[in-house]
Amino acid sequence: MESVNWTDLPKELWPIITESFHSRIDILRFRSICSLWHSTLPPSERFSPPPFPLKFSSPSEDSPGNHASLFQSTIYRMESCIDEDNCGSSASNLCSKPWLVKFEEDPSSGIMRLLDPVTSSPLRYSPNTSLKELNLLEYRIVELHKSYGLKFGENNVTINSVHNLVVLPRNNLDFGDVYVCAVFMIYNEGKLGFMRFGDEKLTHVDEENSYYDDIIVYKGQCYVVDKWGTISSINSALEVIQFSPPLSCGFGGQKHLVESCGDLYVVDQYYERVSVRHGREDEYIFGKYHNSRYDSDAIDFKVYKLDQEWSKWDNVKNLGDHVFLLSKDGSFSVSTREFDGVKGNCIFFIERVSPTVRARYHSRVFDLEDGSMRDLASLPISRMVEPPSTWLSPDLSSSASECECEILMPIQ
Repeated sequence: MESVNWTDLPKELWPIITESFHSRIDILRFRSICSLWHSTLPPSERFSPPPFPLKFSSPSEDSPGNHASLFQSTIYRMESCIDEDNCGSSASNLCSKPWLVKFEEDPSSGIMRLLDPVTSSPLRYSPNTSLKELNLLEYRIVELHKSYGLKFGENNVTINSVHNLVVLPRNNLDFGDVYVCAVFMIYNEGKLGFMRFGDEKLTHVDEENSYYDDIIVYKGQCYVVDKWGTISSINSALEVIQFSPPLSCGFGGQKHLVESCGDLYVVDQYYERVSVRHGREDEYIFGKYHNSRYDSDAIDFKVYKLDQEWSKWDNVKNLGDHVFLLSKDGSFSVSTREFDGVKGNCIFFIERVSPTVRARYHSRVFDLEDGSMRDLASLPISRMVEPPSTWLSPDLSSSASECECEILMPIQ
């Protein structure tokens, strides 16, 4: 069969192709085919929202860094396009095995930083690597999930008192004015907040309930789950409307919302002990809260699927070939079909390495089949979330402020 040059495709097909693009990576790859295609499609708009004018207990009000910036992170499935026959023995693992990667974009510079998909820890150069940059044209990349987080100050310090945050879809808002960007967030260990860019302060939504655990955008609508396992939707009038009954046996310490194959799940995480949550209530929106959700060791997980037709919960014992990843900035589901030899029916989660070491977490795995819990690094399934060990390694020693070794990838 005679090959066809991509540039010879009829122009009528170009709009049809570009309409199927759902990510910035897709647009970049299309524009890189040739100069003609590059001029046909304009570059994608970089995610660069203005800062939030929020108050913090630190730094002081007079500090120029006393504002929050919204960072966007994206999970991709990544696989080398290089034929395995053309790879050396040391690179065979890179060529043959796909893995998950997480890119965090700096809203001010557009620089992309590579993070661990589960712990969100920065990934740094391996001491022995010669890699200095990644050419995205050498990889097959599929976008799987987007998440968001708030950071403040010149050093982009993570705001730990904001536990979960979602950006509302542009076409699902009806506020009667020009839309810029709006977010819902769970902060200070259970409060539900809302803010549009341009607002001078955060709006506390549903002041009667300060026990929300997780938030998600599901089918274009914002949903939250509280500590009893009740899911509610939020409309443009900031009304919280009950969407599901509470869990009949939802006695765990933390509820996670996960979308998988079009269905909505709640993962109930049980802890060995739960720390008392303390925070200061004053004129500051965010007090000094510690992240007690991850201070205690998990002892069990229960998974429930919402039967929306009958408004009831089904207890799930088997996730099939799927894996649920419970990350700090949002949970999501991944099929293991594209990952050869990787077992499904598991939950990835994080725990603190040591009670005496703050902001240091590691990945753990819960197996729904036998109820076992083990360190992710000790299992073959770990290759699903690990880039090739020949050129990358997790940052386990340097502080977050030491960024000179981080992999920075400008998007052009």
